[in-house]
Amino acid sequence: MNEPDFAGLMDACGPFERNPHVAVAVSGGADSLALMHLLKAWTVARQGRLTALTVDHGLRPDSAAEAQTVAGWAKAAGIKHHILNWTGDKPQSGLQAAARDARYGLLGAWCRAAHVLHLATAHQLDDQRETVAMRQARGGGDQTGLAGMSLITNREGVRLFRPLLGVPAADLRRFLTALGANWIEDPSNRQERFERIRWRQGLEGPLPTPAEIRNWGKQRARDEEAMVDLLMRSADIRPAGHVLVDLDVWQAAPGRLLAPALWRLMATVSGRDYPPARAPLDRALKNLLTGGSVASLGGTLIGRWQGKGLICREAGAVTEALRTSGLWDCRFQVEWTRSEAGGLVSALGEVGVAEIGQSGLLRQSSVDIPPLARPALPAVRDATGRLIFVPYLGFDPYGRGQDAQFRFLPRNSATSSGFTVAYGWPHTI
Repeated sequence: MNEPDFAGLMDACGPFERNPHVAVAVSGGADSLALMHLLKAWTVARQGRLTALTVDHGLRPDSAAEAQTVAGWAKAAGIKHHILNWTGDKPQSGLQAAARDARYGLLGAWCRAAHVLHLATAHQLDDQRETVAMRQARGGGDQTGLAGMSLITNREGVRLFRPLLGVPAADLRRFLTALGANWIEDPSNRQERFERIRWRQGLEGPLPTPAEIRNWGKQRARDEEAMVDLLMRSADIRPAGHVLVDLDVWQAAPGRLLAPALWRLMATVSGRDYPPARAPLDRALKNLLTGGSVASLGGTLIGRWQGKGLICREAGAVTEALRTSGLWDCRFQVEWTRSEAGGLVSALGEVGVAEIGQSGLLRQSSVDIPPLARPALPAVRDATGRLIFVPYLGFDPYGRGQDAQFRFLPRNSATSSGFTVAYGWPHTI
């Protein structure tokens, strides 16, 4: 692959600012190393900068040494490099998903701290086909899943892009071989206990064709545009962190838009990045439209209030406690105006709701907050566990409200930049 060919792939991922600073995730495998070398030439031609990031998951005895090997390859290529370590306990089940979440968390945190907007990953055409096959096997004919990975995704202020989605893995290996470059073969890529590896080895069935994925992607892009219009006309995102939905608008909308629209609102309220299985999502949607029972799904509660649809955070799903300024529960930005004034921010809970009601200090305007949403509101407690401040319910018997600011600033927006389709690009190996 030469520079003009790769430049065409990058054009599809733009626009980029003048003299761009780009970070690239480099595991040491052939795909990510090929992307690192291609991005090096691309950034140099634009008087930009490239930083390579390697996440050491600590899951294999050789992982630390492999990360150092990648660092050496990056240094030899004149590329700045950082190793990011995943520390702490590792789960016994769902290890690949947990490692993926940790990887994106570490990469995104580094980019935000370094004020780097663009993060490139080396997902390629074979990865895309495997991803779509797995989603197809789980979710049937859902167009959202069949569209695969988007060319560009926004994650917490970082612009994640995948310029190689249209390039086969074999082409990238030939490119590296022509460079005389080495790469690391991950032994987990041969372990059939992982679903992706079974698809890769042809054990689960045939993979979808690039043309099929492209067509599904085009349909998803059209549907996302229509879904954004639907949400703009129907969803009212409230400052206390819940969402009210005009169900008359939803009843008149194309049915294929409703489950994705519901998931986007759930992601905004809960901070979660991945949707639940389609069957429970469809059941929750049906209950919402027909006035059925409240559904608990994906860290949210889904029901009705005063004739509107209601999506709010489920208090039982909130596990985070925050003692300093920062983003609490992926929803509320907390700022203490005096460093010595902080308390413990956690979910109010049913007990806290009852305590405020018994105190007689519930602000009258709090009736605008549905009772179902109140237990998941942020509450401040002192070192003894005493409830001292609940901003959205006006509970402030000790005058602590002047010491803190709470803003609903969810990690996931209800609308995104839209699904973008990756196309293959003429290239020479």
